[in-house]
Amino acid sequence: MIKLFATDLDGTLLKPGNIIKQEDIDAIHRLKEHGIDFAVATGRMERDIVKICSEINHDAHRISQNGAFVDTKDNQKILTRTFDAATSSALHHAVSAFPNPFCITTADESYISFKTPEIKAMEEILYFPLIEGIDFADDYNEEFLPSKYMLLGEEQDIVGFQQKIDELFSEVSETYLSDPHCVDIVPKGVSKALGLTALAEYLNINPEEIAVIGDSFNDIPMFEMSANSFAMATAPVAVKQKATHVVDNVFEAIEFIQGKVSTS
Repeated sequence: MIKLFATDLDGTLLKPGNIIKQEDIDAIHRLKEHGIDFAVATGRMERDIVKICSEINHDAHRISQNGAFVDTKDNQKILTRTFDAATSSALHHAVSAFPNPFCITTADESYISFKTPEIKAMEEILYFPLIEGIDFADDYNEEFLPSKYMLLGEEQDIVGFQQKIDELFSEVSETYLSDPHCVDIVPKGVSKALGLTALAEYLNINPEEIAVIGDSFNDIPMFEMSANSFAMATAPVAVKQKATHVVDNVFEAIEFIQGKVSTS
């Protein structure tokens, strides 16, 4: 029996322009009728999830920044993972060699190395503005630690630099292609599956009682922890191959699991 449904945001629940289909919103609201809890698992920040929950008028457990942070729907923080100060400084200096824009996120803010016209255009659809300027490579301390670095650009450029980061920092970091134009660098062991596991333990449920949906490589760890996995039809082939089901919309996945609940 499914007790928790977790969805990715960009490319899954969120369509271009931050649009959410009404059919998906209605389906999320119907989850409660079947005794199914709701969670969002995303590379975005926790404050973005809160904003989206407000827009759809539905609360959610919040797995943010690829699992670096987990907050329950009643605002209990149950997981926090950041880089330590020394690793943060070393990574900062390393990604500073990346010729394209890169972002650094903490629990509360997102910083961009520089804003190109493309970044400024993208910023118009973000829920919160980016802070331009990353001149704090040697200022990290226990009160100011990053949870994620993001490399932005064309796939061939960011994947090439991703490989260099993996060679230098594989013992302390994980990297994910979260979007064709974005590579995420997070602390070792951090993944959406880590966040979901922490949430499941808090809720006292098992992985087989969780259904998940996503569309990117950073969703694969979720697919691997649950047989009740759904990939969006727009996902890369390698991502779809890791999921049990492929659907066009979030509401289709919800209708499928509700059918399983009704017949169980």
